[in-house]
Amino acid sequence: MVTGTIEDVKHTEYTAEVKIRFDEPHNWGGELYRFDWAHARLHDDFGSLHHLEIIDDKYQTLRVRFTKSISVIDRMFAQDYKAWGAVNLKEWIDSYESSRFTLIGYDMAVITSEYNIEHIEEWLRMNTPILSIEKTI
Repeated sequence: MVTGTIEDVKHTEYTAEVKIRFDEPHNWGGELYRFDWAHARLHDDFGSLHHLEIIDDKYQTLRVRFTKSISVIDRMFAQDYKAWGAVNLKEWIDSYESSRFTLIGYDMAVITSEYNIEHIEEWLRMNTPILSIEKTI
């Protein structure tokens, strides 16, 4: 299964299309893809859009930009695994029940969680160098 974040939606007279930024780059046919469009024809639903699964609307989403690169922040975890219980920021966020960390830039991530987003945001503000946090959903 390929996972990612919806970045754009287009609707035309004939098609519905959704741009997905993948959680991890994918290699298809020798090409490396960081995003792609899922589509469906409206008259018969033919296309890749019927494979798309949407996260429940109860999930909350944060878009976080750090003042340092995430690779620098990850070193904090790697240097003191016993204290954090995780090797990097993604593993730490993903260990929260119903929560997921998606890297979208060297210093930016999208974090989704069904009911832990307030705790995650509080922890991030106390323990990481935050430039901005935006609640998107």
